[in-house]
Amino acid sequence: MSVMTVRRATRVIFAGSLFALLAAGIGTITAASSGASTRASTRSITIGASLPLTGPLGGLGSDQEIGYRAEVNDVNRAGGIKIGGSKYKINLTILNNASTATTASNQARALVTRDGAIALLGGATPTISVPQADVATLLHVPFVTTNNPDDAFGSANAKGWKYAWDVFFKEETQAKTVAKWANVCPSNKKVALFNDTEKDGTFERPLYEAAVKADGDRVVGTYTFPPPTTTFSSFITSAKAAGAQIVIGQMLPTAGIALVKQMKSLGFHPDVVILAKAANAENWWKGLGSLATGSGMELTWSPAAHYPGTPQILKTWGKKLSVDTLASAVPDFGAAQVLLQAISRAGSTSAAKVNAAIAKTNGMFAVGHVKFLKNHTAVTRYLVGQWTHGKVVQVYPPVPGVKTECPMAGLR
Repeated sequence: MSVMTVRRATRVIFAGSLFALLAAGIGTITAASSGASTRASTRSITIGASLPLTGPLGGLGSDQEIGYRAEVNDVNRAGGIKIGGSKYKINLTILNNASTATTASNQARALVTRDGAIALLGGATPTISVPQADVATLLHVPFVTTNNPDDAFGSANAKGWKYAWDVFFKEETQAKTVAKWANVCPSNKKVALFNDTEKDGTFERPLYEAAVKADGDRVVGTYTFPPPTTTFSSFITSAKAAGAQIVIGQMLPTAGIALVKQMKSLGFHPDVVILAKAANAENWWKGLGSLATGSGMELTWSPAAHYPGTPQILKTWGKKLSVDTLASAVPDFGAAQVLLQAISRAGSTSAAKVNAAIAKTNGMFAVGHVKFLKNHTAVTRYLVGQWTHGKVVQVYPPVPGVKTECPMAGLR
């Protein structure tokens, strides 16, 4: 079975199950799709989302679909959103942009102008979401996204975002947390950095450099490459010759999988490996198998964080979905909560009123506390997980009873 077949099967399993979630915005997910539930209703409003369901970001996009549909189905089961004295069901229209920025932009426009979406939910990474946010800004349509590092997204519009909002972590926090986790393992403190030239990778590279140096490490190699590069033999040979025992990076999943396989074949076996974005979905383990054992993964949600609804998420979603999938899907669920609750508070489909309600968001959601800053980003926590036996556990900040496994077993 192919990776994408597995991802589609996961979505089918999720859509066909009932999940009882907490009343704090985490209610019950219906067996019917959001589209099916709204077609029978005489009153409905459309929310649109263009997601990377296939292509290099396919794993992330599939998790986003799970999270977005969960919140929409939750709201629809509860009767919908009250607007002007009447209840309206939510029609969630999702299109596949195949991880292509131009398609993402065109689809965002079509969702509004053709399908009548009153608001948009965004795709993963700045490459996909920033073009969508530009469309939302041009059309004056509220747009809420996640899976986009805050500063890369917040600075992407020189004039400042008006209708676009992002719920995710800050890059500086990411770099400092990764550096501290990397030094949990004994090593020679020599670091090799691998970053692609997508906006988040470019933004993060100097922050990684500063963070590891502040922790007493020495960068012995900085390797930069454009996506979709998947050949790294010269970089690996250089890092191996320099004696690097810590590998930190940020790249597409396809690139990360190729990098680890080539590290193994070339006899390069660092003690610590964490590749942001690449390792963030189930296809990391599907693509690498036991090679992934001991590698790090960034988390924006973890059971150990104890966010609202966590016990019920584990009791229900957790029976069908692994922690690595939940770590991506639950933040998307939270972003959809932010948007739909803002529409409810506005009591209107007016773009200006909904946008004003989003700006006033200040409360606890499935992904933690959300309050937007002036650059239209809301800062969530950054956690580090580790892959072991096909599963992910939080290892930093430390969790009682769980410890980082050193060195990375998959490359030994």
